Amino acid sequence: MTDILKESLNYLLASTIISIIFAPIMIGILYKFNQVSGLKKTKLGSRKGTNSIFMRIMKSNETNGTPNMGGILIWIIVPLMTYIFAPLTPQLQVLLVGFMLFGLWGFIDVAIFTNGFKNNPKIKAMQETFEWRLGKLTVAVLLNIGIMLLLYNTGEFQSVNLLNILAISISPALLVLIAIVGQFAIYSGELTDGLDGLMIGIFTIITCSLSVLLIVQGQYEFLPFLGILLGVEIVDLYFNIPPARFWNGGPGAMPISFALFFIGLVTDNLIPYFLMSSITWLIMLSSALQMFSMKFFKRRIFKIAPIHHHFQAVGWPQYKITMRFWLFTLFVCILGIYVALL
Repeated sequence: MTDILKESLNYLLASTIISIIFAPIMIGILYKFNQVSGLKKTKLGSRKGTNSIFMRIMKSNETNGTPNMGGILIWIIVPLMTYIFAPLTPQLQVLLVGFMLFGLWGFIDVAIFTNGFKNNPKIKAMQETFEWRLGKLTVAVLLNIGIMLLLYNTGEFQSVNLLNILAISISPALLVLIAIVGQFAIYSGELTDGLDGLMIGIFTIITCSLSVLLIVQGQYEFLPFLGILLGVEIVDLYFNIPPARFWNGGPGAMPISFALFFIGLVTDNLIPYFLMSSITWLIMLSSALQMFSMKFFKRRIFKIAPIHHHFQAVGWPQYKITMRFWLFTLFVCILGIYVALL
């Protein structure tokens, strides 16, 4: 145990140093290729009203021009260092494949769909519709199904164990269900990336807590990966202190969300994972309720969704929302560890 912990701490230190060097270079490249935010007034997907409230609470006149693909820092450094330095077990190899694929999907989403059409109000309005989001979700679920099949074919993932109380053997239907739940985990993480430091702070707390849980349980397979991830998250969080030097976007939010769900799944810590990440699921639920209500009842539940933007709209400053969400995450992470060790 001592050797793997020391090794993981070495990886944490190395990934921190490499991230410190790479981050300023990446920021310069993003500016050079104009991969920056550019919020403009557009119609909502319902075609009634505009995004003026969102532009106001996000202070678009001040934040437009901020690089919005800073998650490349995570997408590149974490799998590269893991592949070079960490012992590559079959399950870790599948994790890296999924990490890279969802980072790529996030890169395409931001570089093409967000930045590529930021001056086209009709396309931007279309991207706010229920149908567009459902289409993207379908593609991502199919991608997740493929990754789950890879995991199953390793021969090391034969059942889902819930708190050592209920073990469910893997079947084709269960694999599809896991893929769908996994995609919602990814989507919930992506939606959380809405305020300076919010998403990366939450995931840093979850990464630390999951690492502690695995150490206590004697499960060391993913500790080197988590050490590398934590080192990059620390530097990422530094650059996300308000005012953020960059926003992560899909290239960072998607692979981290996937990785934490994956590790919770294969280490039989799915229930603790759901507790630890519960704030991201609440954020996604608020967005889903808003879209459903607007689609079928033409009424808002929140002033603006997801819920952290609602708090902004009613007057909470960003730092207040972010820090309270961090504290909530810390509490549910402690609760998750407690439940896992019962």
